[in-house]
Amino acid sequence: MNSSYLQKFIFESLPVKGSLVVLDDAWLTIAEQKIYPNGLKQLLGELLAANVLLTSNLKLDGKVICQIQDNPHFNLVVSECSNQYHIRATAKFTAKDEAMLDYSSYLQEGRLVVSIDSKSEGNLYQSIIAFNGSEVGEILNNYMIQSEQLKSWFFLAYQENKVVGFMLQQLPDTHQLHLNEIERIFMLANTLTTHELLNDNLERIITKLFNEDNVVIMPKHPVIFACSCSRQRVSEILRNLGKDELTTLINEQGNISVDCDYCNTEYRFTEYELSQFVLQLSIEDLAPISSQIN
Repeated sequence: MNSSYLQKFIFESLPVKGSLVVLDDAWLTIAEQKIYPNGLKQLLGELLAANVLLTSNLKLDGKVICQIQDNPHFNLVVSECSNQYHIRATAKFTAKDEAMLDYSSYLQEGRLVVSIDSKSEGNLYQSIIAFNGSEVGEILNNYMIQSEQLKSWFFLAYQENKVVGFMLQQLPDTHQLHLNEIERIFMLANTLTTHELLNDNLERIITKLFNEDNVVIMPKHPVIFACSCSRQRVSEILRNLGKDELTTLINEQGNISVDCDYCNTEYRFTEYELSQFVLQLSIEDLAPISSQIN
């Protein structure tokens, strides 16, 4: 039974909204795909929870992709969350001494890339921010200020089998009369502890922090692990290599297998299948010439 979820809430009399995400079973499925160094595993989990919180603002059919790039300790850390709260995430690393690094070591260099992939519009919107913070939540706060110009507060809590995230956001076009009250809300949120975030549900957190405010808590949205890989997608990736590279693969390896980085599904292609890709590409190359002759 799925137990990971996102839950939103709003303040009736103030231009402030928030969300809570709890990732346990969905996170465990992702974390068990590879053996990660502890610090990198925490970074991946917190980035994924933050990704879900960012997706809670998405108003179109698509997904939000978060990547950490240009870091000397790994090749890539990436997470995805669709507007239906289907998630996946992975990290690629090669260094032999990764087990010696702690969480903070991974956040000393790099940049955060946030992309919004719109299915309905067919566009990709991207924002990039250099690391400016010692925690993923702090980096996200700076990202929201720079890219969205919205006062936001992210608080992320991690343990090996569970990741929880809490977000507050000031709504756009806020009247000056509300600024002091909004500041009070954010100050109260800063009193939330890691232990409370990991162990209390949203109703209890709201009661502890904002018992004097009228807060409306929305129903929970299930968050599930779902990988979008398929044999057809891998086939397209192989075709995009082009005739020459495919021919080299056939000559050097014959049959090949491709593993999905997100779910470890293995896709096998025989030498005959690869040869068919080469043949199809050759026919496509001849099509423009044939049309000119005709």
